[in-house]
Amino acid sequence: MNLTAKCRSCGAAILWCQTTTGKKMPVDEKPVAGGNLTLDGECDCLVAVVVGPGKGTHVSHYATCPHAGLHRKVKGQGSLPGVG
Repeated sequence: MNLTAKCRSCGAAILWCQTTTGKKMPVDEKPVAGGNLTLDGECDCLVAVVVGPGKGTHVSHYATCPHAGLHRKVKGQGSLPGVG
């Protein structure tokens, strides 16, 4: 799997990660203060681990993409207060 990509809606740089349950999730490539995800792994598989707000280094791209609703399977999930 290619880990780096661009969001097909907004063009932002993203990383394709897996959740701890094995589902694919786009994560903003650029680290941020106040993130709620840490990334574990290397080479061909990054695992996004949810931690408390402000304790991580990254955020889900669903929380920052202005067009996230177009790609969500479950409507209304995936927002992170204060990010956007």
